[in-house]
Amino acid sequence: MIEIHNLTKRFKNKVIFQETSFTACSGKITILTGRSGIGKTTLLNMIAGLQRMDSGSYRYEGRELSNLSDEELSAFRGGYIGYIPQDFALIEDYTVKENILLPNLYNKQKDMEQAERKMLEYLRLFDLTSLSDKRVRTLSGGQKQRVAIIRSIIGSPKILLADEPTTNLDEENLALVIDLLQEQKAAGTIVIVASHDSRLQKIADTTYEIKDRKLQLVEEK
Repeated sequence: MIEIHNLTKRFKNKVIFQETSFTACSGKITILTGRSGIGKTTLLNMIAGLQRMDSGSYRYEGRELSNLSDEELSAFRGGYIGYIPQDFALIEDYTVKENILLPNLYNKQKDMEQAERKMLEYLRLFDLTSLSDKRVRTLSGGQKQRVAIIRSIIGSPKILLADEPTTNLDEENLALVIDLLQEQKAAGTIVIVASHDSRLQKIADTTYEIKDRKLQLVEEK
């Protein structure tokens, strides 16, 4: 379980979050909604350890993370988190395969043979096999998004974060992403998705809206 209590976050003079709390459970899909620029990406980045809270507590399975060093946070991120950022964060001059496997290469605790097997499986699933040796800069936006999705899940993360993961996808690939999110849920992963896409609401166990600098519980099944 992720537990965030009394979170406060500011950018310069702007308050993004003011003493708000949030929980997300293993084997559940949590959806974050709210208008653009309200703080959804900022919250995902704080959960991933890419940004820090100004104050508050962040616990994962009872372990306090807010006081970890940058090196410790990086190790936690590499060992526990899969992240699909909105800008994909791919290396344009690397191939599709290189981009997918790169996080595993830096984490010696990951099983590379298993990662490669899963990569080939997901490349077939997303109809990307023929592009596996192509450089990412030659791909369309939707193809890049599918590569970013595969990269985030082949390491079997304990926490999967997704920032607008369906924006560039057609209905067929949307269905694949929904299946994958549900697959991660069934594996006991904490799945947190920031999205405006109402089509994802049908798979949400819990929905929060970010409003008035707070995380407000909208629905819990």
